[in-house]
Amino acid sequence: MMKVGILCAPGMEECEGLIVYDLLFRAGIEVKLIGLEKEITSSHNLTFKTDLLIDEFDGKEYDCVVLPGGLPGTKNLEADTRVQNIIDEFVKEDKYIAAICAAPSILNHKGLLKDEKFTCFPGWECELKSSGQKAVKEGKIITGKGLGATFEFAYEIIKALDSEEKAQSVLKTIQY
Repeated sequence: MMKVGILCAPGMEECEGLIVYDLLFRAGIEVKLIGLEKEITSSHNLTFKTDLLIDEFDGKEYDCVVLPGGLPGTKNLEADTRVQNIIDEFVKEDKYIAAICAAPSILNHKGLLKDEKFTCFPGWECELKSSGQKAVKEGKIITGKGLGATFEFAYEIIKALDSEEKAQSVLKTIQY
């Protein structure tokens, strides 16, 4: 069974994490909320519990890591050396990394994005040119434009980890 960790930081856009969690769960993918803190308060003041603290996270057990956007969540993720180490580990191990909204900027600062081979929230391109699409998969990097693209973003993750048929089935089940 595939396993995904969603990295949760204070100030994250909760729907970019929790909707992705729900859709991956529906696809039969094991998914865990990995918190910089045990309880996360989102950018919209919603507080929720995570499954594991980041110090308990063992990347060897996971096939994909997801970085939700939101502010100041994106900046909190990027400033955390443990998150940086996880990204480096996933790149080295050729595992999937998915980032949405402002979070692709974290990957760009690490030199992992190429012109028009990614998407992000407008204004977070960091000197690159975004494809402008709702979701893009390029190699082992999956990016999403923002909250309105969460379903397409999750679709790309499910398709990469399982199959296009499974991804289509999940979206059909939720009446997308």
